[in-house]
Amino acid sequence: MRTIGPDTDRLAGSEPERRPAEKGKSIKEKHMSELKYPALQYRWHLRDTEDGARLVYYGLRNPPNHTRNIIPLPRELADRLSLLNGKTAGADLPSDLKRHEIYARLVAEGIIVEAATVRQPSTRDRHRQCVRCVNNDYLLPGLEFDENGLCAFCQCYERAKESGADSLAQEGTTDEDLLRIASQNTGSRFDVMVLYTGGKDSTFLLWYLAKKLGLRVLVASWNMPYTNETCRENARRAMRLLPDVEFVERTLPWNMVRQAMRSQFEHTGLPCLCPMAAHALFYPLATQENIPLIMHGVEEVQLSVMNYVMSEIKSGQPRKEQTPDHRANTLNFLRTITTTAETLQPYSLNAEILRLMATVKKRLSSVFVPLEDILARAENDPDMPIPTLRRLQTNVTYGSWSDVVEVIKREMDWQMPPGQKGLLHTSCRIEKVKDYCQFKRFQAARTTLFPQSVVEVSAGVYFGLVSREEALQELQELGYYREPDPLAPLLDDLGIDRNRTQEMGEIPWVLGECAECR
Repeated sequence: MRTIGPDTDRLAGSEPERRPAEKGKSIKEKHMSELKYPALQYRWHLRDTEDGARLVYYGLRNPPNHTRNIIPLPRELADRLSLLNGKTAGADLPSDLKRHEIYARLVAEGIIVEAATVRQPSTRDRHRQCVRCVNNDYLLPGLEFDENGLCAFCQCYERAKESGADSLAQEGTTDEDLLRIASQNTGSRFDVMVLYTGGKDSTFLLWYLAKKLGLRVLVASWNMPYTNETCRENARRAMRLLPDVEFVERTLPWNMVRQAMRSQFEHTGLPCLCPMAAHALFYPLATQENIPLIMHGVEEVQLSVMNYVMSEIKSGQPRKEQTPDHRANTLNFLRTITTTAETLQPYSLNAEILRLMATVKKRLSSVFVPLEDILARAENDPDMPIPTLRRLQTNVTYGSWSDVVEVIKREMDWQMPPGQKGLLHTSCRIEKVKDYCQFKRFQAARTTLFPQSVVEVSAGVYFGLVSREEALQELQELGYYREPDPLAPLLDDLGIDRNRTQEMGEIPWVLGECAECR
């Protein structure tokens, strides 16, 4: 980045010098002249991309500004904005910077502010919490609230409700759809494949499809090394309780999984391979068996950000209802998890999620070959039958999380992992490690991707699946507030010495071992 000073040539796009004959100042100029020590507001950062410089906001702004979280900048302006450190006096800034139309807009929008008014990071003990859900600006730095104390997430949900697009049910599958597809299914022994972990959601899904609706189910489980023992026992009980249901399990070599998790951890800051690996393992089997549907236990609250927040961020327009094309949606998803190309906006929420999904394929490239072959054939032959990915309308079907647990305990003898009270995620031994990694990277502005679990629990409150009081208790169980116990043994498993991680990409940021972290 080149050196910049008051004598640097005038910026392209800036206003010409005012002549002495011009009297007075515009409102914007008067407003800007009041900034004695200009600075970027908290959570705004300058970032370079192959396509130019960007101002990136690491958080969620109040609507409608939530769609304006990445701002393209001319290179010259981006270089000058690096002067806004809160220590350089406004009077000493280059005059053409202060006259630049983009600079004026950034000041008017509160992105460039007086240094004394820059928001300070919240702490565990001192933070702001949404009056409706349990989101707070400690776990979600950069989260904004309206004048009534409603967080930006809840405002996005409200906007969707007002626009008539407040339900994800249009993308879910009704009982009528499932029974119709099953009645027309004469080409397979199975009506649906269920991707199963033994956790709360997949156990309810299995019970609902196999026992309540009476569908012919093929249960597919990836023997992931970090599935907790309680959920393994839940799976064994499910086999005994459902003697007419066929189960299949796949196990990848431990050295392959170990190396993939280590590489994923280093490059993305997360060690997780699920659920992309399961799709690579079992989608070809479903295709071979001519199974019309594949279903998994993803809740609607887990999709709330993608459907109510990101859909507007990507388009800049409120989400609108539309008739889903399940084949196209399935192919789009498969294309996403098998494609490794970088997106045009590398700091967008969408890009972060796509990158995480696609990088698993890099780590397990040989496992994805059959899936890639199916995808290529299906794209070339629009009449080729393929299994379509579906999910239940959980906001309707569940009632509440406690209702779900009551059903599966009664019908499937399902058990919670010992000592766990939270109901959001129940099958993975390193779930809290994922929480911790997401929080530490978001806190350090290494990613624009929000910590997942706090947003999901809060969406559960908004959509009535869990009470606010229960959610506040669940929040304490998540892996945000302290280094989780499973982290140290995971590092040992993956052969990572935390004292020698300086050259290991994102890992030192997660462990607090980077130079900037100390």
